[in-house]
Amino acid sequence: MGGCGTGKSTFSMQYLYNGALKGEGGVYVSFEEDPEQIRENMGRFGWDLRRLEEQGKLRIVRIGPRDAVRLFKEDYGEIVDLMNDVKAQRVVVDSISSIELMLESTLERKENVLKFCDWLRKHDCTSIVTGESEQSPQSYSRHGVVEFAVDGVVVLYNVRKGNVREKALEVLKMRGTKHLTNIVPIVLDRSGVEVFPHEQVFGE
Repeated sequence: MGGCGTGKSTFSMQYLYNGALKGEGGVYVSFEEDPEQIRENMGRFGWDLRRLEEQGKLRIVRIGPRDAVRLFKEDYGEIVDLMNDVKAQRVVVDSISSIELMLESTLERKENVLKFCDWLRKHDCTSIVTGESEQSPQSYSRHGVVEFAVDGVVVLYNVRKGNVREKALEVLKMRGTKHLTNIVPIVLDRSGVEVFPHEQVFGE
């Protein structure tokens, strides 16, 4: 979860890219951004996504919001086909907020998000589902549902102090494992997201 410009898409694609280099098939499902734009944006980190696609290790697809809603209400057929195509062990869905906005009622949003997260959990893969939040959130998804449906929540921040912003990361929740509880700095450099677990945001 995170606000605009916090690095959610980069974080997610880095996860898929590193997995593909290890031979773990990955699928990136975008409900907003065009695949060619994704390839171009991620290319600045030196990630040759097209080569991985040609090798059958990665699939990137955009599903329009209305098609995505239909997909959610049915059996996720297109996503299943992509996962089978690369024998996916890693899946990214970017972002769940687009679907939440298209569903009319609170009950419908909750039911579909819970159903989707449960469906992902039953497959032999590890998934990242991104979502929009406020820069300093009280709830960590747009409608306060996703964070209760998933096994882990990583929050990305774009913290402002005076006229400076610094990106930061917090592991808010990770079921079944001991994890770092500090909010720590991250940097988006030439190789992607780098985490500094032993440093403090703004040195405070």
